[in-house]
Amino acid sequence: MKTRDKILNAIIEHPGLTTREIMAIAQLSRTNTREHLQKLESMGLIYSEADDANANKHRYFAAKEKVEF
Repeated sequence: MKTRDKILNAIIEHPGLTTREIMAIAQLSRTNTREHLQKLESMGLIYSEADDANANKHRYFAAKEKVEF
């Protein structure tokens, strides 16, 4: 499975993951993880929201209209 697919599947299965959690699942550096997340966002497959407790932390969700569940 490609890395980007692995990240997308993790977000679909576990909505609201943080960058750090995605890094652990994908076993990537923060920089590489952010690159994949930015690409997935630009493709409209995911979106992020600021965490309620910490505005510097973002949580990622699948864009339901673009991703088949």
